[in-house]
Amino acid sequence: MKRVWKRIFLAAGIMCALDCAAVGTFFSMAVGRSCVFFRKKRDKRKKLRKRTVQEEAEELKERSEGIQWIEGMHCESVHIKSEDGLRLTGYYLEAEKVERIVVMFHGWRGSWRHDFGACLKWLYEENSSLLLVEQRAQGESEGKYMGFGLLERRDCRIWLNWLAERNTNRLPVYLYGVSMGAATVLMAAGEKLPAEIKGVIADCGFTSPYEMVYRFGRTNFKLLEHPVMDQLNWLCRKRAGYDLKEYSTLEAMKHCSVPVLFIHGRADTFVPCEMSLRNYEACTADKELLLVDGAKHCMSFIKDREGYTQAVRKMFSREEKCGA
Repeated sequence: MKRVWKRIFLAAGIMCALDCAAVGTFFSMAVGRSCVFFRKKRDKRKKLRKRTVQEEAEELKERSEGIQWIEGMHCESVHIKSEDGLRLTGYYLEAEKVERIVVMFHGWRGSWRHDFGACLKWLYEENSSLLLVEQRAQGESEGKYMGFGLLERRDCRIWLNWLAERNTNRLPVYLYGVSMGAATVLMAAGEKLPAEIKGVIADCGFTSPYEMVYRFGRTNFKLLEHPVMDQLNWLCRKRAGYDLKEYSTLEAMKHCSVPVLFIHGRADTFVPCEMSLRNYEACTADKELLLVDGAKHCMSFIKDREGYTQAVRKMFSREEKCGA
């Protein structure tokens, strides 16, 4: 009988250890700065691209050309210190005949070069100065953990404080984010913003950190919400210093007071289009919605450049005319 109980306890111990290891790995994937899983996945994508390069060439041409263009421009390297003491990096490009400033926040495990590459030159030619933020725990910015907008919304406030000192002419300022960057600017818009902030552009933003992380785990690894998300959230509180349920885009939109342009691709399988629809419905401020047929995640500008630029120009024109 004793042997039976020993085996039971041993099996239970092994299962517990495996469960802890699985949750720890998922935590690293979701919020950690680096993860072997994604390095391997990128290698596989590189091999896949060799086989599909002709199919993707036209779609990615704008992005590649935009990246080449911005790398040829003189961007000033700028830095701020976050509330928790991290050195965060950004790049500032001033337009020749500047009419506004656009502060740009890239997505989860992304970069401003990749996420905004296609639209950078267009925005600059629209006489927009660009502040290109490298989000915490990504790129050149310090940090061990990403915050799914919960931590980044506070970083956004500090970037705006930095910009206020630079923006002596009190030019109109717009917050622009894609994916997790969209969640960042939408959550930031739930709190009082400086008077110079005239609008928010949110491209394929999610509804809440908790819902997004759970969707990622369920879709990619068939993880059950309970107990996995409970354990993961405990790790987030213990290690990263935040609770995935402490705030959400939906909650922020109930208190938003600046106009918002919501954009989403109908073919987005990473952040489903219905999340932007829910954000739009929750928003109490002036709002517009652009849904792009056939556009995958972060691909709406490339898929429908005309519709996208028209919607953004409309926001610029309307808000700047009101403020004139």
